[in-house]
Amino acid sequence: MESPPTVDLSVILPCYNEAKVLARTVERIREVLDRTKYTYEIVIVEDESSDGTDKIARSLSEKFENVVWLHREKRYGRGSAVAYAITRSRGEICGCIDVDLETAPHYIPTLILAIENGADIASCIRVYKINRYQFLRLPKLLVHCGAKVLIRYLLKVPLQDTETGCKFFRKNRIRPILEKINDGHWFWDTETLVRPYYEGYVIKEIPTLFIPDYTRESKVNLVRDSVIHFKRLLEFRKEIKRTYWKRGRKC
Repeated sequence: MESPPTVDLSVILPCYNEAKVLARTVERIREVLDRTKYTYEIVIVEDESSDGTDKIARSLSEKFENVVWLHREKRYGRGSAVAYAITRSRGEICGCIDVDLETAPHYIPTLILAIENGADIASCIRVYKINRYQFLRLPKLLVHCGAKVLIRYLLKVPLQDTETGCKFFRKNRIRPILEKINDGHWFWDTETLVRPYYEGYVIKEIPTLFIPDYTRESKVNLVRDSVIHFKRLLEFRKEIKRTYWKRGRKC
């Protein structure tokens, strides 16, 4: 049996109960990428949704040849979903963007261009748009800013935003890193930048406007998930110290 042909780009959408936005998100990404030179696929990786996201994903995959639906029967975590999709994607460049598109899809070609120009990884630095409604997410913003400082300090990296949900990779370069990652949830994003940094990968971070959608109910429990994230950060620091710092890798 012949293997499916490769494409230039695989855009991965990790989904759990995203029935309200999924179809429009796929439409917006297609509108952007159809105006570029790239051949591409959109990979919807969906975990055990209960709101009809699976039916919408199936319908989209049947309607468009370059939309792929991957369904998993259990919720293994966002990071695990992206890693699963990367291993099954056809793109020479692959990566993810959050399905809510708080980072707009028109940044995707810029990230891909950075990889074409020599980067192994191109990742977003979220620049928040401050407006009169921003106080609604003030606790989350404070946690986000605090996490950025802690990660830079504790892990001794110059990276600006390791937790962003929009990043792209050379597939042949990121696959060895995926085998080393321990976390399958939110900390996965940090590992996919910090581990490559210490392995000497070329990482390009690009500022992108981040516009929160205040109508969406967050899937993050701020207190619980922050505690889990901090514990994972301390564990990861021990591993980084043991594995990489002894080699003399410096910022």
